[in-house]
Amino acid sequence: MTYLALLGSPRKNGNSAALLASFLDGAASKGHSGRTLFLQEKRILPCTSCNSCKKDGKGTGKCVLKDDMAELYPLVSEADTIVHAFPVYWWSMPAQTKLFQDRLYALGYESFNGKKLFLLLTYGGEDPNSGPRLIEDTFRDICDFLGMELAGCLGACSGITPVENNKSVLEKAFLLGASM
Repeated sequence: MTYLALLGSPRKNGNSAALLASFLDGAASKGHSGRTLFLQEKRILPCTSCNSCKKDGKGTGKCVLKDDMAELYPLVSEADTIVHAFPVYWWSMPAQTKLFQDRLYALGYESFNGKKLFLLLTYGGEDPNSGPRLIEDTFRDICDFLGMELAGCLGACSGITPVENNKSVLEKAFLLGASM
């Protein structure tokens, strides 16, 4: 199975990256491969809701905005599985991930049908924390709408222990990746 892993944190080597690395090690242990992108390094403009991409009524994958999404659309279409890893910001996803998600509007919805989605979420503070649940609910609705399977969600509180030092959560991420 091929994946597209998206690190949506502004920090390339933070808690979300550690969680994603363990997940991808688990996926590799079962022979899965793919591509990992650090969204912070991509120039993704906000959707302007011009609907040029929907001229055919479906979605062309062609947006009038000239940015890095043009190179990302084919990667999304080709992947069997999408993996999002990001920190919870104000009970939601960070701007890097939100910009990417909004711009997926340009693709035809049928191109998502049958794909799997995994969420790897990190957050500060303490447990219980409603942020991961709210994000999971959002992506569950997205998946239902697009005909995708929300195949797994892992939230990791990094308030006391950084993810890279949390052996229990790293093991959970590894096993989740192996389940791909």
